[in-house]
Amino acid sequence: MLEVFFCNVGDGDAVLIRELREEGTDYAVLVDAGRPYVESREGSLRKDALEYLLDRHMTHLDRMILTHPHIDHVGGATRIVRAIRVDRLQMLTVPPEDARFVPRSFISTKKPPNGLRQMLNILKELCEAAQERGTAVETIQAGEQALTDRLTMTVYYPRAEIVDRQKQVFDALYRGDAVEEGLCTQVAKERNLSSLMLRFAYGHRSVLITGDRYAADWEGEAIPPCDILKLPHHGDRKSMTPGLLNKLSPWCAVVSCENDPNARKERPDEEIMTMFLERLPLVLCTENRPMAALAESTTNGIRFDIQPDGAVTCRRE
Repeated sequence: MLEVFFCNVGDGDAVLIRELREEGTDYAVLVDAGRPYVESREGSLRKDALEYLLDRHMTHLDRMILTHPHIDHVGGATRIVRAIRVDRLQMLTVPPEDARFVPRSFISTKKPPNGLRQMLNILKELCEAAQERGTAVETIQAGEQALTDRLTMTVYYPRAEIVDRQKQVFDALYRGDAVEEGLCTQVAKERNLSSLMLRFAYGHRSVLITGDRYAADWEGEAIPPCDILKLPHHGDRKSMTPGLLNKLSPWCAVVSCENDPNARKERPDEEIMTMFLERLPLVLCTENRPMAALAESTTNGIRFDIQPDGAVTCRRE
């Protein structure tokens, strides 16, 4: 059986993919790790990604994959690699072996490039912690691969120019080379577009995890339909287009979001939710504020159990 668990980490993503085998040797992948710490909120069941793993008595991950370098996706990873055994840590752009911490004075005090500097240092600290624990730190490769006899994973890269520009700037900053501030700002703002997308297939079913890559950026790519879709960018206005939804034709959509009101971030967006509810039999959120399309709700997470014959059960925990 394959368990797919969308953790409620508030404003962030963490998805546990675990094949449960009769012989007792599980295969586990964590996609993204939420924020470094998840503050409790009255009426909310959100927790840190590490807490979910420990609650499930998990002491080992075969892989942890980070879709893109934003704090709500990678912030909790360092605590995880320090607490439990992780065989492989995979991402799009790995710090070079001679990477150094990037000082504040080296880039800028402006928000986008300085935010990028902070993220690069978080990634360097993560990779150092992983290596100290014996975790292999790897650049993930695009394409399909078999994880087990029954479970496959297909990795979709972002556009080539995004990949190349990110690696150029990351490597230069880690090595102390001069980088023009405008280029740093561009790469900082492209981080959602640099999201890896992952398709897990098991029992004739598929789950597509999209990071935060805006729908308009990939709706023209040859990505096949899926059964369960994790909406990018927490279900905001940029997360989906009608044409892409038609092409993917899922029967279920999951949104990782929080119920805290935020005037700047409509997550999920009510028009997007209405479109999904009109077309799909099942639309679920880890949390959501009350809106016309969806009632207020909060869960520990959303779990799908997929059997080898393709039967699927879903429940909120």
